[in-house]
Amino acid sequence: MHPKSSLEAGSLFFRSALRHLTRRIAAAYESPADVIALAIGGLEESLSQRVRESADGYHSFLLNQVHEAQEDERRRIARELHDRIGHGVSVAHQQLALSEVYRPVDAARAAAKISLAQQAIQETMENLRQITSELHPQVPVKSLEKSLIGFLETVEDDVGSVRLEVSGDESWARPRVLDEAFLIVREAVRNALGHGRPKIVLVRVDIAPHELSASIQDNGRGFDPSRARERGGVGLTSMRERAELLGGRVLISSEPGSGCLVELFVPLKRRAGEQ
Repeated sequence: MHPKSSLEAGSLFFRSALRHLTRRIAAAYESPADVIALAIGGLEESLSQRVRESADGYHSFLLNQVHEAQEDERRRIARELHDRIGHGVSVAHQQLALSEVYRPVDAARAAAKISLAQQAIQETMENLRQITSELHPQVPVKSLEKSLIGFLETVEDDVGSVRLEVSGDESWARPRVLDEAFLIVREAVRNALGHGRPKIVLVRVDIAPHELSASIQDNGRGFDPSRARERGGVGLTSMRERAELLGGRVLISSEPGSGCLVELFVPLKRRAGEQ
């Protein structure tokens, strides 16, 4: 339980118990002041102990969450290196080996293999650049639209085209909301391009005074969301958890062969003094 909730519950209990004890003590003692003071001290000590225990437990919970997040990130990096770097190096090595085989008998075919190896190395270097840029500390988003444009410029390739539409006033959303919205949209686009192999991905973001909403829709291979939940997909879970921390939600609609739609909804709280 969050310490704030413990404090709120403790405060409510303290007021209720104090009223009850005051009435009981006043009715039972001719000089109740000392007894009431003693009762208040006992209540305060009991509540303080419970709040301390709750805070310690919540601290342990947060440490465990941080540890799990670090482990998830290590696994993600390992997958990225294996899938995007290891594969490219393997392809380049294979093409170079074949060029050696063909060189004595077919110079043109050997040259073609070298060209394919060079292409694989170039793609691998680009993938490595993307991975290292993603490992840099996350800079707070100053403009959600500009941050998304910058990200999409690094991922668009022959696999699929990505279109972006942003509407509304970003000043209606707090900086933390913009940060988390960027991370959620980024993860959804990565999933679409990495797993769905779509021809096009359409990203829409709308910021209204009361809500930030976003949709990421692709025409790729699609998948079964229930099976993805059973497998415990880190990306999908991360998107949902980030949205929930903002009081929002992520909805995922997909089925094999029919693409995927990811929707984000985050309520926006008005700042003090706003109408």
